[in-house]
Amino acid sequence: MIITIILNIVFSFGASLLFGVLFNSPKYLLVPAGIVGAIGWMAFQSSLLFNDSDVQSSFIGGFFIGIMSHFMSKRFFSPIILFIIPGIIPLVPGGTAYEAIKNLVLNDYHEALITMIKVALISSSIALGLLIADLLSKVYFKYKKQMKMKMKLK
Repeated sequence: MIITIILNIVFSFGASLLFGVLFNSPKYLLVPAGIVGAIGWMAFQSSLLFNDSDVQSSFIGGFFIGIMSHFMSKRFFSPIILFIIPGIIPLVPGGTAYEAIKNLVLNDYHEALITMIKVALISSSIALGLLIADLLSKVYFKYKKQMKMKMKLK
């Protein structure tokens, strides 16, 4: 069990880090991008333990990736996209999409349709998680900025 958790962290970190390399991210941002991906994947896996739904777990993973991407963006003074794109790589349902296309080619249209709908739901829930994290982060940072301005006026 512990070995599985450690391997999940290592491989999700590695996938995100290497995708950052593929997108030619600055070298000093590769490790933070890997951390974002690992945290998102662990949030996804933890959520799977409680609700057993890929769609809901993908939302939770996307939400954590969005929150961590905003944090890393502020911390390293970099565009948020440099953390979001490598961060979502472990969550992307590529294997499920492959299965859908394979079923389509094999003329198993019913199974292909079900799998394509699952891919669309998972992808949409990741996007929704990122969107809600973005909205909450913007509200938080705007509130924090306003409080800082009020403190200066006093």
